[in-house]
Amino acid sequence: MDLRQSFKANDDRRDAGLPTEVPGVKRVNDLSYGPERPWHLLDLYLPTGVSKPIPTIINIHGGGWCYGTKETYQFFGLNWAQRGFAFVNPNYRLAPDVVFPDQLDDVDAYVHWVAEHAEEYGLDPNNVILMGDSAGGQMAEQYATILTNPDYRSLFGYTLTKLHFRALVLNSAALFMLDPGMVTAAGAGYFPPEIVKTQRQRLATEDYLQAPFIPTFICTGNTDFLRNNSAKMDGFMTAKKISHVFKMYGTSEVPQGHVFLVDQKNAVGQQANDDEEAFLRAYLVNTPD
Repeated sequence: MDLRQSFKANDDRRDAGLPTEVPGVKRVNDLSYGPERPWHLLDLYLPTGVSKPIPTIINIHGGGWCYGTKETYQFFGLNWAQRGFAFVNPNYRLAPDVVFPDQLDDVDAYVHWVAEHAEEYGLDPNNVILMGDSAGGQMAEQYATILTNPDYRSLFGYTLTKLHFRALVLNSAALFMLDPGMVTAAGAGYFPPEIVKTQRQRLATEDYLQAPFIPTFICTGNTDFLRNNSAKMDGFMTAKKISHVFKMYGTSEVPQGHVFLVDQKNAVGQQANDDEEAFLRAYLVNTPD
């Protein structure tokens, strides 16, 4: 709980003064995708004045598997909606109240919700992007592997939807979870020792990551404490011949840390978002700018 309070204080300072309503975006708040409140609620940010159906980003927020809400990520999502994307901004259950793979079950539930409600909200099921940062990046990589590898999917028992995922974005992602030191103090509640012992096959995501895969944008900062994870994934995907882009932002004079691009006041973060937008648009199919 102390960790959650510390994370929230930092995020509140970062986002102080940002508007919760922005021009050109319609908010639809507190839609239910499951039985538990407030954890199974999501917000939907829809750009106005654009052609429908709308290319759609499904986000998985970060927070060390123990922290984070859609309210914290609303500013990041509104930014993407202003760029012309529908942005699905869900909550999910948090550790230590749940353990792996319960959060991934929530991700699967809200992916299915998007598939079932796409027509209702003007979402484009043919142009969907999966995006995650930090702990959410771990789940995004894992879910993308589930989507693309039936052997891995069989370990979870998930079923595919009608959605076509055109790109994957990994921002400061926690990857290679079985590497020494990856289950940190923040993640230990979600990955307790018994879970790591009994769920090793499911946690060995990279053993199942193979071409063909979803085109991937890997983003990190030069002082991101998970920077080496992203660099390792770059090399890993290169060896696997998986189409991807790896970008590390920041200089010694203007360093960029963990999930820097979530900060809407950070000019380098906005440049990273610009680069990601260009990457995503290159993979959209028959969708106007």
